[in-house]
Amino acid sequence: MALEILIIDDEETLRMSLVEGLKDMGHNVYAASDGKTGMEAIESKGPQAVMLDIRLPDANGLQLIQSIKAIDESIQIIIMTAYGDIRTAVSAIKQGAFDYIHKPFDLDEIQVILKRIEETLRMKQKLFLLEKESDALIRQPIIGQHPSMSDVFHKIEVLSKNDDVTVLIRGETGTGKELVASAIHHASSRKNAPLVSINCAALSQNLIESELFGHEKNAFTGANALKKGLIEIADGGSVFLDEIGELKPDTQTKFLRVLEDKKMKRVGGLEDIQVDVRIIAATNKDLEKAIEEKEFREDLYYRLNVVPVCLPPLRERGEDILLIARHFLTLYNQKFHKQIEGFTKEAEKCLLDYPWKGNIRELKNVVERMVILHTGKTIDEKALPSDIGENNKKTPKEKKHWMMEETEIPEGFSLEEHLKEIEACYLNHALEKCHHNHTQAAELLGISRFALKRRTEKRKK
Repeated sequence: MALEILIIDDEETLRMSLVEGLKDMGHNVYAASDGKTGMEAIESKGPQAVMLDIRLPDANGLQLIQSIKAIDESIQIIIMTAYGDIRTAVSAIKQGAFDYIHKPFDLDEIQVILKRIEETLRMKQKLFLLEKESDALIRQPIIGQHPSMSDVFHKIEVLSKNDDVTVLIRGETGTGKELVASAIHHASSRKNAPLVSINCAALSQNLIESELFGHEKNAFTGANALKKGLIEIADGGSVFLDEIGELKPDTQTKFLRVLEDKKMKRVGGLEDIQVDVRIIAATNKDLEKAIEEKEFREDLYYRLNVVPVCLPPLRERGEDILLIARHFLTLYNQKFHKQIEGFTKEAEKCLLDYPWKGNIRELKNVVERMVILHTGKTIDEKALPSDIGENNKKTPKEKKHWMMEETEIPEGFSLEEHLKEIEACYLNHALEKCHHNHTQAAELLGISRFALKRRTEKRKK
């Protein structure tokens, strides 16, 4: 990373030597011989780092620190002094300097400090991007009127009021787990602190540990400077770990300590670091099966599963499909300057009948594509992607139920017994979701309250 560096020093020989040396390192460097010229250069050029002599002909370096920070708080200042006055150096750090060096110094010493500045700037940029992503998530509402979503909304409300409780969000890919995590964080008392996200499936084992816990200088090859991890950066806020089921056992062990003791060590570090973070984890993986296969720690599972939030797949949310599709239609009408008024009844029926394996993410992509390509006032079934339109034209015999897509029929199979098991599973699931409110459970299952009661009583006989 090439830095924009300004050198402010009245010694011409040293100044010119530094300019050439730092240019050889690949940085963009310019210089000033006094405080006035230096401040003018800061305002006009906007450097990322300033090497500032403590004694200048027209200014005191300590006083200039505050003036520089007033122009741009992000500028990293390295104080240079020939006097070895430790009190002056400490005072400079307290006023906002990044570091200090004593004259005479060598370029290797400066290079080490500049590497740390590069890492600091990268981390600030990463946090800025994370905050932008977080703000974007806040603006996205969680849409749903289906009874299966009432438990989700209830838990978001409860969890936002209890900001130390660990959360495990479960659901298929694309069901909105990150939206729920954002809603919980930004409705809690931690909302003014960072919500830091990491996808555990997207990084290698070594990178995950370095990203989560940070590392000490020289902890491994290429670790040229100390790096804070995302857990440490999120201190006071929340950490969202997507696809936590992908963590390897060694990392699970280290992460368990964060949950239990609120302490962690950087990679290669010896000292414990106390952190105050809320952990919100998410997975589409069968963690119970992973425990059986010794791929996931049972004790970590129980620490994560304090308050589980289970997101239903889109295909089970009925009319919510249309509510969400209309929301995305409005969103992309604005983005692409279109005025599409809505979907025809036939198109809506196609949307409702489609299984949506990719859930809300797939629906979002479909609506975006249609808005970009469509030129009419309304979207009919002909404007839908072919797989969605063709699915609606199939006869009931031709339609393959989503549960059967990866199911083999074993020897000795009894359809009657299998159907009884499926019915019992759905009845129990509906009653649990609706807190044993039979009217709501019957509505969720699409049957009458009388039919629910009859089927429940029949199972007890």
